[in-house]
Amino acid sequence: MANSKKAKKKKIERLYDKKPMIEFVVAVLSIPSILLLLILNVKSLTNSNNAKLTPTPSHNTTQPNFFTKPLAREPKATLLPNESQAPCIKGLGPVSITSPNEGDTITNNPVEIAISYDDESKYCSAVWAYSVNGSSWSDYNNNSVALYNLPNGSVKFQLRVKSLTTSDSTTLTRDFMYEGQSSAPVSTASGSAH
Repeated sequence: MANSKKAKKKKIERLYDKKPMIEFVVAVLSIPSILLLLILNVKSLTNSNNAKLTPTPSHNTTQPNFFTKPLAREPKATLLPNESQAPCIKGLGPVSITSPNEGDTITNNPVEIAISYDDESKYCSAVWAYSVNGSSWSDYNNNSVALYNLPNGSVKFQLRVKSLTTSDSTTLTRDFMYEGQSSAPVSTASGSAH
């Protein structure tokens, strides 16, 4: 029994002597993991710089019963690895509000604001922010817009469009009438709103 304890003690002492070698081997074996982590982080940062933000529905603070939410857009076609894409024209391309038309009377809730921008073929991307009836401006993004629970009457929709590659920008205005019904909150039996 004493010999077995001495043998174990000698093995442990030999391991201590080999400790620098073991640490070196562990360090060398960890290099591929560190490199992989660095590559993944760089790729993630590159992807996040190219990502387009999609806002969540937000409540307008100046009109408590009115809120907006983005509409889904058709996904853009992606290029295959062997295809090349021509560089885009820097600056602001043609932009317009295609719906509703100036002076239209709208009864739908939500009111869908269609924005047309030529970034698919020639021009570099742009983003926009909007304001309704002089309210605070939304965050910039490139989504279509849906306006929920508008008050009945005259509506002034303003759209600020800016290029992502230059300082070019423009503001578009669309005036229309809203004569629809707001979506009232659902009430429970106790009368509290959800």
